[in-house]
Amino acid sequence: MTLRKQVKYNAKRCLCNSWGKAVAISLMGVAIYLLFAIIEMIANLLLTLPAQTSYLIPGISDSWLLSFAISVVMAIGSFLLLVPLNLGITSWYYSLSDGISEDILNIFCFFANRRMFFRSLYLTLNIGVRVLLTSLLYLIVPGAGIGFSIWLLSTAPFAGSIFAGSLALTFSAMLFLLMLGFLLVRLQKYFLARYYLLDTTTTVHKAIRNSIHATKSVRDEIFLFKLSFLGWGIASLILLPILYTSAYYSMSAMLYARFLMEQDKRSNSIVLVGDVNSDDGIEEGSTAAEDLSQTKPFESCSPSPAANSDVSVEEPTISVSLNQEQGEKE
Repeated sequence: MTLRKQVKYNAKRCLCNSWGKAVAISLMGVAIYLLFAIIEMIANLLLTLPAQTSYLIPGISDSWLLSFAISVVMAIGSFLLLVPLNLGITSWYYSLSDGISEDILNIFCFFANRRMFFRSLYLTLNIGVRVLLTSLLYLIVPGAGIGFSIWLLSTAPFAGSIFAGSLALTFSAMLFLLMLGFLLVRLQKYFLARYYLLDTTTTVHKAIRNSIHATKSVRDEIFLFKLSFLGWGIASLILLPILYTSAYYSMSAMLYARFLMEQDKRSNSIVLVGDVNSDDGIEEGSTAAEDLSQTKPFESCSPSPAANSDVSVEEPTISVSLNQEQGEKE
């Protein structure tokens, strides 16, 4: 059985007695997101102003500015609520992976911890900026090629521009898809950051560094792991399957993350004997046998004649008692 199948199998076993709580948590997250969307929609309907030009920005109506301001406020509110909530949900699944099914209200635990509340927000913003800059680095060239191709096809400034634009558009689109694939694989280096942040002693920068180090050689495998849930994601376009898919993926991702974190921890704990500093009396490249030869020899439990006379050591009586038992049997 492959690692992905084993992780998914264990995820189902962890959820076997907690499906009700997992589904309730998924519904709670969806409900909070929909609540902000509904509030924004109602506010836009109730506070719509007549279409007149704004005094602040010429050419833009006051109603559009007010609608934009409401959208910004709702986006900030959902960010402040959903980001710590998602980290709390991750903590709930972490406890479930240890066999502890906590109360669903524990997903709000980080709202009571000011330090973890702001760390969750900072982690999301930090990773968001990193993702944006990395995306620009990978996609700016093919994106510019697509834009230039569309300009050629729409304006046709010279003879043969249609052919050149079609050729450039095809090449740019292929390059865009290729670079997008490399980008998605590279972004998996942040996969473990929020799992490392669950340790309250771990800072945001340390969590990101640990995630980058632990995923250095397995980023393509992480991407394939996420891609294996594509079928469930398509099925989740219907409302009901998302209740199963969200819990199933969250539990599977938690177990896979813990496996990668433990694997990285074990690889960092390996100490090579041959790399001991020569200042300790062992030359570099020496074998384990040479290192063990420097240790103190094992001492017998019976006192030697040269032992200090001031220290009294009781003689072992096991052999004597055995001889006495044999004599009694005879």
